[in-house]
Amino acid sequence: MTADDKKKKLWADIVGDIRRRGDVGMYGLENYICKLELREDTGTKLVLEYPSDLPIMWLELNYKECIANSAACVMQAAREIEFVAQAGSEEVSAAGSDRQEACLPLVFDESAKVQPAEQVGARATTPRRRAARTTDSFNSGLNEEYDFDSFVVGDNSEFAYAAAQATAKQPGKYNPLFIHGSSGLGKTHLLQAIGNAMRKENDEARVLYATGETFTNSYIDALASKGDALRNFRRKFRKADVLLIDDVQFLAHKGKTQEEFFYTFNALFESGKQIVLTADCPAADIIDFDERLKSRFVQGLSVALRAPSYETRMAILRAKRWRKRSELLSDEVLDFLAKSITRSVRRLEGALTRLATFASFSHRRPTVQEARAQLREFMYEEPAARLAIKDIQQCVADEFHLRVSDLNGRRRTANIAQSRQIAMFLARQHTACSLQDIGAAFGGRDHGTVIHATRTVEQRLTDQPELRKAVGRIMAALGI
Repeated sequence: MTADDKKKKLWADIVGDIRRRGDVGMYGLENYICKLELREDTGTKLVLEYPSDLPIMWLELNYKECIANSAACVMQAAREIEFVAQAGSEEVSAAGSDRQEACLPLVFDESAKVQPAEQVGARATTPRRRAARTTDSFNSGLNEEYDFDSFVVGDNSEFAYAAAQATAKQPGKYNPLFIHGSSGLGKTHLLQAIGNAMRKENDEARVLYATGETFTNSYIDALASKGDALRNFRRKFRKADVLLIDDVQFLAHKGKTQEEFFYTFNALFESGKQIVLTADCPAADIIDFDERLKSRFVQGLSVALRAPSYETRMAILRAKRWRKRSELLSDEVLDFLAKSITRSVRRLEGALTRLATFASFSHRRPTVQEARAQLREFMYEEPAARLAIKDIQQCVADEFHLRVSDLNGRRRTANIAQSRQIAMFLARQHTACSLQDIGAAFGGRDHGTVIHATRTVEQRLTDQPELRKAVGRIMAALGI
């Protein structure tokens, strides 16, 4: 066996151990870790090469520790992990794009290709057209700060993130893309990241971002105005190459506006234009909404953003601390934030900004007690009563006519197995407990079992109405 073969086998064994442990979701495994290559084992550290399209900060924050753990297990010896850029990665960035597409989860078509080289070359040789676009009166409404690199992916969001990236790479394949989830979980970030990625690929694309409220107010203003206002309104929205509508549920109870949006949607869809929508709930659950629109919303791909787990919240806080260069915030303070603010990424980031500013002004590290004092209003907005896993277990057992001991035992009949998975799912979503703590509360199961249960229930909730109703009754009983 050659030296190269030995390195490939060693790396394959390490990746296999990471996969078995379940510390990394399928998206992270396929789109990040599988792209790394082992360059060298020095005896004290493993040197891993990464392509230029992978963010080094993301690798350091989220995968360095799990790689080190698996390497130590496989090699029976500890190794430091060092990431280095692949030699010549800048020159092969186009090939890297093909490779990234091939690593998408299996639910996506691997036949997607990057834009033909002749088209790229054509844009590169027409600087006058590009200059004209920058002075165009068309306003995309995009915020360039929202991109895919700055979105922290967790198992609560990896499918939505993958779907957003796939949509940006191959417009029209998933049309419309419907992203739903509670406020503050990152819907707007993903929506705008899609638009920014598309404009980066083609700066002549007419990408239009608007909220449901903006669409409604613009339509009302057009109706109230004289002249060509209504025609201009329709031209603006129906001539877009990509339409991004945030909080589409705002159109509920507004019959005329829904009718106008229906015709706008149809005009774009029939022209093969990409449409991406967000809402705070699944399309079927939007009250007082045109059934024709609901049916169109779900004819493409519908994905959900869930509340982040403790591990994801910590990853978000560490990433934001790195970007803000807030070294004065200790891991103890971040742990306090991650356990105290559980339901909104937006509020989590706001709390971090508050503490980072306080630390900067005071020139010292705040203690957990000081952090609690600084964030009283954030704590006030969190639910006062913390759910306990035992409360969730009791409500689930009551709903399915079981005993709590059934959920914690080893029996695997269909009814018990599904009920146990639902209880794990709710514990993951609505408590601050770690994966290990949840697994321990269900008879000493490992964290991989909890991750599998969460994903299984999320998938079933999308296509099993009776299960959605049962989970709804459990949540009502729990007061969530």
